[in-house]
Amino acid sequence: MYLIFFSLLFLSYCQDPTVFKASDKVSYIIKDRIQRPNDLLFFTEGLTFIADDMLLESTGLYGDSEIHYIDNIFDKQNIGLKARQPIGKQYFGEGCSKIKNKNGKDEIYMLTWKERKAFLLNSNLQLVQELEIPGEIQEGWGMTSYRNSDDEDILLISDGTNRLYHLDPSDFKVKKTVSVRLENGSDLNKLNELEIIGDGTILANIYETPFIAQIDPHDGKLIDILDFTALIQDVESVKGKGYADPMFNKVLNGIAYKDGNLILGGKQWPYFYQIELQSQQSQ
Repeated sequence: MYLIFFSLLFLSYCQDPTVFKASDKVSYIIKDRIQRPNDLLFFTEGLTFIADDMLLESTGLYGDSEIHYIDNIFDKQNIGLKARQPIGKQYFGEGCSKIKNKNGKDEIYMLTWKERKAFLLNSNLQLVQELEIPGEIQEGWGMTSYRNSDDEDILLISDGTNRLYHLDPSDFKVKKTVSVRLENGSDLNKLNELEIIGDGTILANIYETPFIAQIDPHDGKLIDILDFTALIQDVESVKGKGYADPMFNKVLNGIAYKDGNLILGGKQWPYFYQIELQSQQSQ
């Protein structure tokens, strides 16, 4: 259900969580708002957990693009940047992901938008290798990773179309491409930030909308579309419709998941939102 007197009821959700209908299959509870300090209001592009209380975030805009860790994500008094790495004024940063290499060490990948470059970084966010984005990928948008049936890490990349690309990190080449379509057969375009969740499906922001698609990454089958209008309404209730730039308020972007914790964000939003998804059958 959607609430008409949203701004009045929403203030009490920490004590009495409100259930919002996301679709016919799924509802969600906003468990908490995590305040971003003023120096952490980034143009969020990629978001993923790096540890239980630490996020890896990549950011966009020419001249402001970087990648960094946000530490103490669940400690509102001590949340802050642990490290940051600018990527150069000539680049517009996009999605990011973490995998473990064959030696068991963390490796970080970050995309750029139109520059056809990607960066391989070590766990200290130092550049290891500059990579070329494969030609079949239109632009760099979102990124995540999953472990396949052969126990190999695979990178997943979106490019603003309805396609998801499976890349082998050993050579950064496309192994497989899947297309995502609506029930009527039309393309579901503007797939952006990506994140694998606990059941092995993928959540994908649909750019410039309040919607997140749930997709089977292996064949591109659309499982559901979730409506997170409530988050946009909350941002506007706090900062007003003129906050930063009217476009930014509408752009939901940034999905991180680990061990049942789902974090959603947006471009230059003042909060991360901790979300609990629930099947409608459990209500």
